[in-house]
Amino acid sequence: MMASVYSRDDKWYLRYKDAFGRWKAKASTAATKAEAKRLAFELERKAERQRLGLEPLPTDFTTTLTELCGWWLVERCPEKSKYAERSRLSTHVFSSPLGALEIPRVTTVRIDEHLRSMQRAGLGAGSVNRLRAILHCVFNAATKAGKWTGPNPVAAAERRSVPKKAYSTLRADEVSVFLAHVPERHRALFAAAIWTGMRKGELIGLRKSDVDLEHGIILVARSYDKETTKGGHADAIPIAEPLRPFLEDAIARSPSELVFPRKSGAMGKAWEPFEIVLRASLNRAGLVLGYDHTCRRCKRNGTPHVERHQDPVERHCPRCHMALWPVPVPRPMRFHDLRHTTATLLLRAGVDVHRVQKILRHKDVRTTTMIYGHLDVEDLRSAVNQLMPGWEAPVFEQRPVVEVDAQSGSGGLVTTLLQEGSGGHEKAGTPDEKPVEIPASVLARPRGFEPLAFGFVVRRSIQLS
Repeated sequence: MMASVYSRDDKWYLRYKDAFGRWKAKASTAATKAEAKRLAFELERKAERQRLGLEPLPTDFTTTLTELCGWWLVERCPEKSKYAERSRLSTHVFSSPLGALEIPRVTTVRIDEHLRSMQRAGLGAGSVNRLRAILHCVFNAATKAGKWTGPNPVAAAERRSVPKKAYSTLRADEVSVFLAHVPERHRALFAAAIWTGMRKGELIGLRKSDVDLEHGIILVARSYDKETTKGGHADAIPIAEPLRPFLEDAIARSPSELVFPRKSGAMGKAWEPFEIVLRASLNRAGLVLGYDHTCRRCKRNGTPHVERHQDPVERHCPRCHMALWPVPVPRPMRFHDLRHTTATLLLRAGVDVHRVQKILRHKDVRTTTMIYGHLDVEDLRSAVNQLMPGWEAPVFEQRPVVEVDAQSGSGGLVTTLLQEGSGGHEKAGTPDEKPVEIPASVLARPRGFEPLAFGFVVRRSIQLS
């Protein structure tokens, strides 16, 4: 212990080194030397924890969380994410009480309470987790830049559980129908997305030099905004034979070095309207969730009438008898769901998961099986049919339905038990009569009773008031 104490003017003073290694003298309220030594030891220990980064430094932090997040947006946020993250922080931090707090007062408890208030306001678990991750990055970057010392208050904040999504994909018999309704200008790009599983950015950035038609290989080496892929490595994938004519046509049409450029020959951007093209093509192909049949006359009069059906067959309004206008309800598919389609169709075709992993270029096979393997009920039907293949379903006796007089005070269950288990008695038992004996197997019939064991006899008295 390097700290020391001394007395002056009937006060005990504590002498210790602070977190910056400077000697400090501080008056205390200790009444005895022993108590002063204990306080000095605690100050020295706290300074040591501050030097090790276990506690924030005792500087006059006037920087607020809003100002720290603003610094992170300018100095540390990736350029392509700045717009989205600035919008997120402006909505959930800059205008909130949490954002007005000075950094030392931003604790795990306050962050957790802020995240819970977001959930109470109706935000999903994924959105809450995303803000938590951004705040975690902000404090990590501030620590590395020397703007904050001490533990990251977001690290201990609760991470919400996000339910798995059920993505919409195309079935094998729907692919040809879908491609036939894609505009000719985009058809080769959509075909390549289905047969290769490439991401949108990788398709936009694909160059003619990356496509080796002679050997049937595509080199996936870059994206539209950087000279590398999302995984940070280049990979070679095979060209499926059905895809070859699409690629040959796209290369012949392209006026630049790119395989799928814009009309001008320039490279596309992240906001290319491929989702609009995708859903419009699905609508034209009839691959929709259904059709909303709307009466335009009732809608114009302020009393809209809408019916949901699975076909666009002409129907008429039950109010004004005008023909209803069918509008397709599109599937909730994104362009990235074509990559999900690739994985799902490969797994359904019996391709082993490790080869699917190589085609999709995943580092972890669990990504392939847990996220991209969308097997529907029909895929699992053959599996459950393997359960006890020799089992013969028993034939159950059809029991007659007993009519119950609505004016009598007895219920259907009581009447049935009296009829089935009376054993020759003409009337229901009274407290002085012999109880009715009812086999337990009868109680286990569709009435919902669970028998103790077959072969037992249950004795039960039933009295009707």
